[in-house]
Amino acid sequence: MDNKKYYYLKLKEDFFESDSMILLENMRDGYLYSNILLKLYLRSLKDDGRLMLNGAIPYNSQMLASVTRHQVGTVEKALNVFQDLGLIEVLDSGAIYMMDIQNFVGESSNEADRKRAYRARIEKDKCPDKNPTNDQTNLHQRIEYRDKSIENRYIGVCAQAELDDTQTHTKKKKTTRFVPPTVEEVKQYCEENNYKLDAQYFVDFYESKGWMVGKNKMKSWQASVRTWVRKAQEGTKQDEEDRGESTSVRLW
Repeated sequence: MDNKKYYYLKLKEDFFESDSMILLENMRDGYLYSNILLKLYLRSLKDDGRLMLNGAIPYNSQMLASVTRHQVGTVEKALNVFQDLGLIEVLDSGAIYMMDIQNFVGESSNEADRKRAYRARIEKDKCPDKNPTNDQTNLHQRIEYRDKSIENRYIGVCAQAELDDTQTHTKKKKTTRFVPPTVEEVKQYCEENNYKLDAQYFVDFYESKGWMVGKNKMKSWQASVRTWVRKAQEGTKQDEEDRGESTSVRLW
């Protein structure tokens, strides 16, 4: 036995002769619009003429394009036309109501009552009660929980990205190695700081020592230049351990 529940439209023979349908089909792409309209009517039957995915999620243009199998741009234009012709009403919540749906369902004897009830439902959805139903409350709680989860994930991703940047920066600092200067770089540094020093002699000296200061690898040749200049100004000799021999700083 077939226990499925079926939904169907009851279209009158003059359905396509109404002013709205004549205007619609005379537009460019009008036949596409009428096809979309009928598919929306059929899809809204399960919820008495309201278009909401699973009764809770508003359809957007992309979603409607998927279910009607039309281009997104065509669906967007069709929705604008439907609103202008009074065929649909889109609420602030995103819910879409098919305005003539009650003409195509149910018994003709209670058609007026159905239309009034349908209109009242739309007005109620426009101004929901201050005390929402449990379903509405649960929906709002689920949406709030979802938004909070998204926010937490976003904060977590940002924090991780910041941590990665810090670790990368620290790693770069740790792996920075000493690069011996050229004679021109030493000359330029001395000129910028008004130091009097034989740049060629300085470079030749430390190259012969493998750029070692005592037993340690040189970390900053600029610091060594400043030390040489200071020692020269003080009229002292460079430390035997640092220089490796007893020699005076050569000045220009």
